[in-house]
Amino acid sequence: MKQPALRADVAAQSFRDAVARLMDDVGELVARTVENGDEQRPPYAVVPRSAIEVSVRMNLETVRNSLLAGSPVVDDRDVEALTIRVDERLGQGLGVEDGIQGWRKSISVIQERFLEIATEQGVDAVASLNAVRVLWQLSDLMTNQMAALFRSRQLTGALRRSQLRAEFLEKVLAGGLPVSEVHARAEELGLDTTIDYLTVKAGTARGASVEALRRRLETRAGDLVVVADGYCFGLLSGPIGVLAPEDVVALGPAAPLPEVGASFELAKRIHDWMRRHGVRGRRRIEDIGWRLAVDRDEAVTSLLLRRYRAPLDSMGEFGALIWGSIRAYVNADKNVARAAEALVVHQNTLRYRLARFTEITGANLDSTDTLLEVAWALAADPDEAT
Repeated sequence: MKQPALRADVAAQSFRDAVARLMDDVGELVARTVENGDEQRPPYAVVPRSAIEVSVRMNLETVRNSLLAGSPVVDDRDVEALTIRVDERLGQGLGVEDGIQGWRKSISVIQERFLEIATEQGVDAVASLNAVRVLWQLSDLMTNQMAALFRSRQLTGALRRSQLRAEFLEKVLAGGLPVSEVHARAEELGLDTTIDYLTVKAGTARGASVEALRRRLETRAGDLVVVADGYCFGLLSGPIGVLAPEDVVALGPAAPLPEVGASFELAKRIHDWMRRHGVRGRRRIEDIGWRLAVDRDEAVTSLLLRRYRAPLDSMGEFGALIWGSIRAYVNADKNVARAAEALVVHQNTLRYRLARFTEITGANLDSTDTLLEVAWALAADPDEAT
């Protein structure tokens, strides 16, 4: 009875000796890990050799504990060490696929070397096969753990970057940052500080996706657009591409980053004007011109509406016909034939309505000042056709 027990003790000792030799073989394992990388996409090509050695030593600790226990052993210390390495690899520009590839390569190299040592130490085949099984299970376990850590860290990093983008935009568009800080923070976000940027405020028709609109606006690496309070706002490094029919996009003039605050104020005014008048598409100050001032100056607008629109209100439907005729006449640049055609009336009918407007309001439509005032009142009217 003692002989089988003795043989079992010898076999167990041979196995432990093989594990011990493996632990002393860090240099060889590091060399194999580096040399056997994928030529097209080396797993840790950007990682210093010293960092690879640290990783190999940590992996060996986990492998030793698991081999001696006969099953995968991953304790809190292993997870903590893995977390530190994941953070380091993310900082070195590696993604989850790279991290998993590097881990599997390391375990593969360790397994290969262990089987070599096991043969030299006379470890029996059953023990060697069990060791391979344990290493496979350990590889799967740690791969899942690593993938979860990478994705968690990447999500946290993405949220943080999103917060930094939003904070920068809020401050730079409000004009609340010194020039030096604007440049420093812009460079951190990958923005070109040498070019001028368009500012944008945009929304969509009710029910449409604001995030989809953000993607339509942010088409270049140099663009920076975020979503807040149901709207998009941000900086564009070039012209806008194709928009959806439901988009309402207001653009401020191009300006250097430290000066985009004034541009964004104008973009907000344009957007408000578009919303009030039911205008969709894209608009700049050049597209709206003086009409943008109509909603801004309430005193002038109120005066001109009282002067040119209010006298017609008491005339009911006929007053509305006269006002619509004045609109067509002004839109046709005072061309009676074109205005009558747009209204589908005889030219004499239109002339009669124009004469009645002059009679009722005292307006002289041949006067440049009067014509401008009437155009202003038309632009201020809630029924303005845009």
